[in-house]
Amino acid sequence: MGITGINGHGVQDNYQYKTINKNSLQYKAAAKDNLAGILEAEMMMTPEQKMLYEMLGGREANMRAHMQWYDSKGNLLNGPGGVAGMSMDGVSLEEAHQIIDVPEEWKEKMFQETKRHYIQENGVSNGDTTRRSEIFEGYQRSTSINKRLKGTWTLGQYEQAYKMAFYNAVKKENPNWQIGQSFDSSIINKISRKDIEASLVKTQGEYGTNLVSKGFDISL
Repeated sequence: MGITGINGHGVQDNYQYKTINKNSLQYKAAAKDNLAGILEAEMMMTPEQKMLYEMLGGREANMRAHMQWYDSKGNLLNGPGGVAGMSMDGVSLEEAHQIIDVPEEWKEKMFQETKRHYIQENGVSNGDTTRRSEIFEGYQRSTSINKRLKGTWTLGQYEQAYKMAFYNAVKKENPNWQIGQSFDSSIINKISRKDIEASLVKTQGEYGTNLVSKGFDISL
């Protein structure tokens, strides 16, 4: 049996908690993401299961466990719920899609992984073999919460620039080359990350700031 939202504002919770402030952002975020599932599970319990559930703290304990996935501002925390500060709730694209300084360490990691993956997959973006998500998450965990959305966007813009530089280099060497076809990896290995980044300029796009290459000469 499904749970129906109330007036489009989520699921109504009339439960009287003893230790939970239902007005807190932490509770509201946990309720928004998990309350419907909790209520549905409760409705499916047998009398014996419901008795054991109540003995273990019932909905109060269940909600408190889910609230641990969020900080006091309602952001998902590192753990089962994800990484704090990565929710787009209440954040416009223009606000999140801003170019900020990203440490050299993370740009280098993204460059090396993008290069490795590009060579291995002959330019094909294969979600099963890339480790880009690990780099994004590593960066997110390494920086302050208020920089995570913008920094992730920035790192993604660098990733796209690296890919485009690799593509252009291979096409310059072999104009008939198509993505998915093998190529001489030495072409890619000659490209410097610093040369790529030196060619980038910030531009204002429809949904935030982008990094666009003004072009650079690669000696092959």
